[in-house]
Amino acid sequence: MSDVEDIHSVLKVEARDRVRLLTLNRPERRNALSRAMTEAIRRAVIAADSDPNVYLIALTGAGTQAFCAGADLKDARAQDESTGDYRGPLHEPGRAITEVLIDSRKPTMAIVNGPAIAGGCELALACDLRVVADHAFFGLPEAKRGMGAHFASVVLPQILPPAIALEWLYTGRRIELGEAERWGLVNRIAPSAELMNVAMELAAQITSSAPLSLQRLKLTWQKSFNLPLHAGLRLDTGPDVYASEDRKEGARAFLEKRAPNWQGR
Repeated sequence: MSDVEDIHSVLKVEARDRVRLLTLNRPERRNALSRAMTEAIRRAVIAADSDPNVYLIALTGAGTQAFCAGADLKDARAQDESTGDYRGPLHEPGRAITEVLIDSRKPTMAIVNGPAIAGGCELALACDLRVVADHAFFGLPEAKRGMGAHFASVVLPQILPPAIALEWLYTGRRIELGEAERWGLVNRIAPSAELMNVAMELAAQITSSAPLSLQRLKLTWQKSFNLPLHAGLRLDTGPDVYASEDRKEGARAFLEKRAPNWQGR
């Protein structure tokens, strides 16, 4: 099987109205991140980010056994034994998929259909929002496997109180859903059978908003994070929504008591 065939088989790409749904499709390996899957996700996110018909990018996993079990350790061992060229995230020729996700101009959502472990947890952390099945849990066991959790060690202490984040990272223990919810890591929790419906309901609320506004809101948040208040307030990043046709349409639609017809310009 060719690399291209591998890329297409390990990731399902689906258009759902204004949502681009990406499904990790290696259920027999608990949707572990092989090289082919990593490349497929990278390409799919970049393609969705440049598609004007996509307002939101969502990731989920095939099956119910796992959202993503992280890096495929069988792949890693095979690389160690054959070529010894296994490299950390800062030594790969391309951007990490977590960077591609956080650099996306479009809002992103992780639909966590099962346990999100190691790189799978980082994949969920890289998304703006997380809708989670009620049987799922999180875990960052890299310290128990001699790995680094590079992305999570930077991002998690920005999302959670640092002492909580560092406890999770240092111990590598399983993070039950109730604990993740208590610390604000998840937006919605749903039974497995209702997970996609709940996620798509939230997605529909988001994609009914003006696409340029969504992009500006995301970019302003990203660029202003940890800046002094007045420095953040002086940022002018993303599309100029105030000069857009959609701003005029939004006002007209409100006054005419109808749904707006967004043009993305």
